Amino acid sequence: MSTYASTPAAAAAPNSTALAIDTLIRRELKVGDPKDPQQVARALAERYQGDLRAQAISGEAKGLPFLNTPILRAPEQRTQTASDVDLDQAREDVNIDLDHLLRDNLTKDMRPELEGWQSVIQRSIDEGVAAARYGLDPHRRDTAFAMRRQLGEYARLARLVGVLTPALNRSFRDLAISLDEVSSVLLVLLGESMANLGFSGGRFLLQAPYAELQARRDAVLNALRQVDGVSAMVGGNETWPRGLRAYRQLSTVLEARGQGDLRSLMNEAELGRTLDELVQLASGGTPHGLRAVGATAWAPLNRLQRFVQTTLRQVAPASHELATLHEALLLFLEGFVPAGGFRLLRVARPTVLNYGLYGTANVTAAERRLIELVNRRGTLARALDCLTQCACDRDTVLAQIALDSVLQDIDRAVDYYCLGDADLGLPEVRAAAFSHLIDAVLPGAPMWPWNWLDDNNVVHPVQQPAYLNVLAAPATVQIGVELAAVRDLLRPNPIGVYPQAFWWDPANTRAVYDANVASNNAWLGGAPSALRFAQVLHDELCLQRDTDQQWRAVIEQMTTGCVPADEVFRDCLPPAQPRPGCLPHLVDRALDDIDARTNGAVSFACTPEEPVLPPHFEESLNNIAQQI
Repeated sequence: MSTYASTPAAAAAPNSTALAIDTLIRRELKVGDPKDPQQVARALAERYQGDLRAQAISGEAKGLPFLNTPILRAPEQRTQTASDVDLDQAREDVNIDLDHLLRDNLTKDMRPELEGWQSVIQRSIDEGVAAARYGLDPHRRDTAFAMRRQLGEYARLARLVGVLTPALNRSFRDLAISLDEVSSVLLVLLGESMANLGFSGGRFLLQAPYAELQARRDAVLNALRQVDGVSAMVGGNETWPRGLRAYRQLSTVLEARGQGDLRSLMNEAELGRTLDELVQLASGGTPHGLRAVGATAWAPLNRLQRFVQTTLRQVAPASHELATLHEALLLFLEGFVPAGGFRLLRVARPTVLNYGLYGTANVTAAERRLIELVNRRGTLARALDCLTQCACDRDTVLAQIALDSVLQDIDRAVDYYCLGDADLGLPEVRAAAFSHLIDAVLPGAPMWPWNWLDDNNVVHPVQQPAYLNVLAAPATVQIGVELAAVRDLLRPNPIGVYPQAFWWDPANTRAVYDANVASNNAWLGGAPSALRFAQVLHDELCLQRDTDQQWRAVIEQMTTGCVPADEVFRDCLPPAQPRPGCLPHLVDRALDDIDARTNGAVSFACTPEEPVLPPHFEESLNNIAQQI
């Protein structure tokens, strides 16, 4: 009996029932401290607010008789904000444009496709708006950005169908403009959902929702029980006690190293208290709780991180129970890594309020670029909408298609900057990939001619497509100016439109950027990442190229073919005949530019990766037997 009592499992056994009840209360009622009666009472009242008995109890507390009759509650009057007015107008514009296209006699042959568009677009708007109103929730925020991207793709697809169907060009471009309006309102709603809750002075956003943090907390405690032997005792102890051996060895190692504060984390009660402290600080993911986490969570997080780093690879033989504990702890810690999203306030609130109300520090260089990028995007879109109003010749149509593609890329760059948290981190580098595509579009860009080396080592000089000369005309010169300005916002450029010192952090000069690309550096600012600098640029452009190719069947189905689809989508190398389509041609030029900058370290080709499946153990044993 004394031997049993000396085990760590026996020491933790008296508290296991209480811990299980506390875990149940946290999971079901979503409270931070199950021992706080006020939190539990509020959670129960909210959970059962529609129950007649709960309403009767509430009425009794107000001095009313305890009757099993419903209490009519006056609905709260929701004040309509400016963004609500904008949203209603944008929704109405989309519905009017879709109805106009569906009623148009010229669209009778594509009516089923347009009805499918209508269904998907309206559902995307509804999902995006519902998610955008909860910007503090990471999952809702990601959903809102996904719907915004989908609406942006439909806007570009509408522009593409319109420019290839001259009789319907204006109608499709009107739909695209309306979709752009909804996409912009979604960004504003995301920022307002944070500002309306008072999230102004802090920059800490959780990576995981509050409810998921509680689930991760339970996973850590369950993993600890695997190590300290509780689960083994319950399951009959039919396996080798590798978890108990790891527990014993770690106790000795931590004692020898004087890490007593870490050894206490191997007790379930202490580890649970430490995890609960972090979860309670978040206070349900409220702005007040997030600001408290950002200021105080560093101490318990540092303690847990030291425990993981100190106990890695300290036991032999390796214990899968201990590895499970390490992974569960790392998953919990990752939930408290600050997430990007604070810059949404820069988009949703006027810049005049940036001082004082929305951030005590100065606006960062990346935030200034985001604000300017949003303004430049609108100016460029207005100029592009007028490009094919007066002419629909082949060169103008192809130039319009290429520039509409760049316009959608700018939208994606805005999204990346909204989610970033560094001057040149991973999201900002993905946005910078589109600056290389802009270089391929600008008339007279220095990256042309393109000296293509074929399989026989023969050099083929490829000139800039002639249709891009449309941008050199006096009527369209403003488009080139806007494109150059956007490029300088996405990538450091000392000879650009703006002063380097104002728009970029002094540490990120053009020389630093070029060195990062040439060396394909592994380091990226912001959150840690195993991706490399130039490879990120290459992969983002490859995703763009793949998206373009997937639209070919839709375009062939919904357009009249005034310009053949081959001239837009043909995927072939520049020296081949006939010439490649305008979309893959320009992306290939940008990819080749990255290939040349890295001296071939980043391959030009876009090779899709397939998931790697390990062979079955019987197949492996058979291969070993054949080699003997």
